[in-house]
Amino acid sequence: MELVTKLNPDSAQATLDPTAPIWQDVLAQAVTGELIAVLNYTSLAGICEDPEEIAEALEHAEGEQGHARAFTAEGKKLGIDVPSNVNAKYWKRLRASFLRCVEERDFIACLIVQEVMLESFAVASYRRVGEVAPGSLGRTFAAIAAEEEDHIDHSIAILRAERERDRAAFDEKLHGLHLEVMTTIAEMFAREDKDGHCELCHGACVKQSLPVVGLTMGELRGVAMQHYLKTLDLLGVPGEVTLMWVAQLPL
Repeated sequence: MELVTKLNPDSAQATLDPTAPIWQDVLAQAVTGELIAVLNYTSLAGICEDPEEIAEALEHAEGEQGHARAFTAEGKKLGIDVPSNVNAKYWKRLRASFLRCVEERDFIACLIVQEVMLESFAVASYRRVGEVAPGSLGRTFAAIAAEEEDHIDHSIAILRAERERDRAAFDEKLHGLHLEVMTTIAEMFAREDKDGHCELCHGACVKQSLPVVGLTMGELRGVAMQHYLKTLDLLGVPGEVTLMWVAQLPL
């Protein structure tokens, strides 16, 4: 997918509002994340055997597509053409991790990656952005955060039941996925990109500019990690174990 970035010259707001380029980059990450979710749920439907599970996965994919459209529409209100790039550095790695679970036809692993790990970060970061973003942009982030949380709530019962069947095997699988997927997410949410450009920001990394709109990368990472730990608590994984896992992630 080609990365395209520009401001709409017909919008006076895009010209006058110095925060527009910052929101452009924030929205680019959000839209790309939603499109990754569309791909993931569509792939998940391909390994489901129960017709209800197939329908549910496709319904989730449609919902994520709707979220991407909503974020894109908010960009247009600011005079911004919001780019997306599912092959951007971090998102490509996250997609590859999910596809490995699909190739193994591991339904539980797919739920862990998408609905525990990726959705935890979406819910927490969208909620925080919703608190500071202006007008309808903030309301849209907050509303989508609430919808994403429903995905997590739905998966908890399934995953708790799976863990009850064999706690040791479940926790081993969870830890392996944590080391792979959460390392990528932690690097994405690091204060700076040590390995170069994320391939989504339209110019310099947006992380240094976030304080202008009332955000910091450290804060976003913090709330996301807290939500992830809370979700693991709901699964019944001991907190002293998960705290150690998170503490070992790259800063």
